[in-house]
Amino acid sequence: MSCWWLLPFVWIVSMPITYALPLFWLEKSFFHNTFKSIKKSQLIVILGGALTQSSTMNPPNLSRNLLERVRFGAFLQRKSNLPILVTGCGSHPQYSEAKKMKEVLEEEFGAKVAYVEEQSNSTKENALFSFEILKKRNISTIALVSNSWHLKRANYLFEKHTFGIEIVPIADFFYANQKFETELSDFLPNMSTFYYQRRFYCEIVALLVYRLRDRYLTTKG
Repeated sequence: MSCWWLLPFVWIVSMPITYALPLFWLEKSFFHNTFKSIKKSQLIVILGGALTQSSTMNPPNLSRNLLERVRFGAFLQRKSNLPILVTGCGSHPQYSEAKKMKEVLEEEFGAKVAYVEEQSNSTKENALFSFEILKKRNISTIALVSNSWHLKRANYLFEKHTFGIEIVPIADFFYANQKFETELSDFLPNMSTFYYQRRFYCEIVALLVYRLRDRYLTTKG
């Protein structure tokens, strides 16, 4: 049986336009959050984002996505002189995300980490356990640092679980075209498309699960 009909399908799913529009939806609310947006913030919160399984330097190390967050958090501290809170998975006794983030921030970027939260194992728990630290120190406004495609879910969870603390979600750069202008290359197959599609589908599925569960619990209550 001929499979020629698969060619148009493969072409379509590998076009960059198939992730550009969904990523634009994820990122568009935060395009205008810049350094000026965090001037009223009292603290920079950097979210964990996984460690590598191995590294030439000192395994494990920061993943590419987490390194982007850490580097930007260090930049914000240099510009604002705000304290930093790092929050990440603490499942490994020696190499928790949060401890590794602190190590890289201080030893490689010259930033100072004031607080380390390493109990969390998800973005929701990042919010819940960070709130305990923020509450004890009377923090009312934070700059929330993550990758641009992760900000929508992170912002939703922090707004829900930090009980009145003002959240300013901010990222280093955005993957979507901010004016959403298309080019011919957006319709030509590109292998990187699948990486960005994976990012989008992970985020949108997780966000929908949280929202549907919260709506169910609210209705049930």
